[in-house]
Amino acid sequence: MKQRITKGYTNKSYYKNNIFWQKKIINGFNHKIKYKILKKLPFLPKLLSNNRITIKWSYIDGLQPELNKENLKILARELNYLHNSSLSFPKANYAQRINFYLSIMQKRNIKIATIEKINKLIKEILSNNSYSFPLHNDLRMSNFIKKDEKIYIVDWEYASMGDNHFDLAYLIEANFLNNEQENYFIEQYGKIDYKKLIENKILVNYLIILWVNAQKKLVFAYDYFIDKIEKELHILEKLKNTP
Repeated sequence: MKQRITKGYTNKSYYKNNIFWQKKIINGFNHKIKYKILKKLPFLPKLLSNNRITIKWSYIDGLQPELNKENLKILARELNYLHNSSLSFPKANYAQRINFYLSIMQKRNIKIATIEKINKLIKEILSNNSYSFPLHNDLRMSNFIKKDEKIYIVDWEYASMGDNHFDLAYLIEANFLNNEQENYFIEQYGKIDYKKLIENKILVNYLIILWVNAQKKLVFAYDYFIDKIEKELHILEKLKNTP
């Protein structure tokens, strides 16, 4: 008998006979990637089958990792490996997703002052970002599984080319890293552009807020992400005024 797995917001996921399989729910922005190319990455479960309706992976019987130094180091090095790989992912679709979410919010007459204030800035960030790195784009803790001192990264349905700072910002913001955790994670990852990290933190929080408000019902509160945008805007302004 198959067992339903309730984590995740998009696909329907099940476990049976050591196989993790998903019934795909296509939303126009996901499952664009050619999953077979992911076998080149050493931190994924084995892909068993994939078609337009379902995808099946070997089941990893592990645990969601804690955000300690050991695990942050592993994740930083895995992302560095991904970002410096030669994998070619689908073209990024951030702008299309933003326009789609905003149109839903407009129909529902949802207005958020912080969102309206930074719409122009978001366009500038998207314009200035690089699109030459293969990204996961959904680096929530629920997409990490630790087993035998290894962390597997799962749920690659939103993978695309993009700016490596977006993946870094997503992991930091979506998982609520504190300053000490963030600094250690970035130190282990390697050289970055701090201004671009701040810009992409703003972009990540913006996308999270839009996504939440575009759902049929509010799946979680988003005040925290508004506060984060305001704080990052203050940091960005200071950086711009620093010679």
